[in-house]
Amino acid sequence: MCRNKDRGATWQMPCFAPDFDWYGTECPGIAQLPDGAVALTQFRFGWYPLALARKRRAAGEPISLCLPEKGWTEDFDDQAWPQSRCSWARGYHGVYVHLSLDGGNLFEHTVKLDTGDFRDGYTRTPVKALSDGRLAYPLTEHHSPSNRFTYLVTSADYGRSWSKPTVVVDDEERLFGEPDIAETAPGELFCILRCGRRVVLHGCRSTDGGQTWSQPEATPLDGHPGHLLSLADGRLLCTFGRRKAPFGIRLALSTDGGRTWGPELIVRDDLPNGDLGYPTTLEYAPGALFVCYYGQHADGVTCVMGTYVEL
Repeated sequence: MCRNKDRGATWQMPCFAPDFDWYGTECPGIAQLPDGAVALTQFRFGWYPLALARKRRAAGEPISLCLPEKGWTEDFDDQAWPQSRCSWARGYHGVYVHLSLDGGNLFEHTVKLDTGDFRDGYTRTPVKALSDGRLAYPLTEHHSPSNRFTYLVTSADYGRSWSKPTVVVDDEERLFGEPDIAETAPGELFCILRCGRRVVLHGCRSTDGGQTWSQPEATPLDGHPGHLLSLADGRLLCTFGRRKAPFGIRLALSTDGGRTWGPELIVRDDLPNGDLGYPTTLEYAPGALFVCYYGQHADGVTCVMGTYVEL
């Protein structure tokens, strides 16, 4: 984690969060909660030496090997172990919420979410606070072919405990993932989804606080994955990466809670290739945005970047 005190202009050196024991974690989300606590959310792989992985797989645990031409896969037999490209194998560890009561300096309280019958879960974006006092956190089962389901968990005590999952999407064909949500009216939630079969983002909606959801429909937003932000003026903002030429970061605005979208606005279109994106946007003053994302310089160095946008 790194921080700044000048609205993103200069940054301190990064430090480990939540602590040194948290290896194997995927893209985190971070949010300050209405009670002042900071919630750091993350999915965590389990990593095992091959001998231990083989034993755990024999006991029924899902294990992936990194195999030539296949990459990481669970589809292999016992003859494949010597072919592993790595001296370790990959399993699953869980989904976690780490809470800090001092502005993100120390994360001393950790909660492991109960994902029920689902294969753990992943998204890159943080929890969202709802008008009824709950926190909402959408997740997708992590790896195809197991990412059939996207589901929602909620917390009524600011992250100390969490509900059992509620299904948002059940789709074996389109392989949705990396969901993010926004509350567009009291009790009405809009969810943006990356679609494994198409480049454009998809959206679905709940009008009962997340209990039931419409079927995902394609949006005109040509990129992925998306980040949603409800602006001070009531509009809904979606920021996303464009991984085809011209490569860059874009945003779009909706005045009706994500039912329709205005034209794509270019944050930048000068990045050298499609290894980019995963943007997150903050509104630090009305209409004043800071868009944070990753990409590469022309010399191939990958870095985290930021762009100021005035609406």
